[in-house]
Amino acid sequence: MEKKLKNGLLICGILVVVVLGAGCSGDSLAGTTTPVPTTALPATKFVAGDIIAKSAASTDQSLLLITKYDPKTDMYTRVRIYKNTDGSWGHFNDNWTDTAERTVVEKVYPVKISHVVVSSIPVVTYTIPVTTKTTFSGNSPTVSSILPVSGAKDATVIITITGTDFKSGATATLTRAGSPSITATAVSVSSSTKIDGTFNLFGGENGNYNVVVTNPDGQSDTKMGAFSVGDAPPMITSVSPSTAALNETPRLTINGQNFKEGVKVTLVQGTSEIVCVNPVSTFSTKISCDLDLGLSRGGKTGNWDVTVLNIDSQQKGTLTGKFTVTNSTST
Repeated sequence: MEKKLKNGLLICGILVVVVLGAGCSGDSLAGTTTPVPTTALPATKFVAGDIIAKSAASTDQSLLLITKYDPKTDMYTRVRIYKNTDGSWGHFNDNWTDTAERTVVEKVYPVKISHVVVSSIPVVTYTIPVTTKTTFSGNSPTVSSILPVSGAKDATVIITITGTDFKSGATATLTRAGSPSITATAVSVSSSTKIDGTFNLFGGENGNYNVVVTNPDGQSDTKMGAFSVGDAPPMITSVSPSTAALNETPRLTINGQNFKEGVKVTLVQGTSEIVCVNPVSTFSTKISCDLDLGLSRGGKTGNWDVTVLNIDSQQKGTLTGKFTVTNSTST
């Protein structure tokens, strides 16, 4: 009897050890977590606050400032920053911003010039001082438009200004804060609504200029920021293919001239825009890029404008209504 009791106790002890061991093993398994794999973000060359340029020797009065990087789209957000009167980097002229592919930005602007705190940079808008005009008996001129609206730096541009009340002997001038004025030569006032002339842009600084027409009696009018000086704008002559179906992803080829190494290509229809990704400018006369005409990308049927933006000079060329999206044939 005593022997049976000892054997029973021994068996109970073994069972207790087995149960406890199983419990500990379960706890150990329950407490184990499996690492969640993460996708490595691309290594960005720049961060918010970096001022970037094409070369370390850049002498431009305005350069690009990185304000944001979006890892989801792999795009930089940029603004144009200008120097203060003391030569330091310190203000924006307006609220313009733009986004561009990281790889394109880092290729075209490989050099970091300086770094600033983005939130501390103010917007400084230059205005022409208001002057008191003498009272005249005749009407003052009004400037409605100028064609072309831009000219290449160091080039000679023949222009036509339209408006009202132009008088024989009127002058036409380009003005810009901080830059010498450019006065038109060979001016001809063919009518009270039209002036022809020539602007010599040699030595002119890049940027937007105001167009001023002054009559011989001293009365004048100004069209603010109506003319820009810089590199020659891109010109699109054709696009191939010129038609694609909704939800297709065609490879687009754009022919023309004055295309730069870094470009942004878009299709525009009203307020809708589709960005053509991976643009590659093999020559200054040809660009290739990939379109996604899916509904989720904003694709819809109809005629679209094709635009090319040279991102370094912010000059744009447009081919109006020459790309057509048709109904998808897919089921």
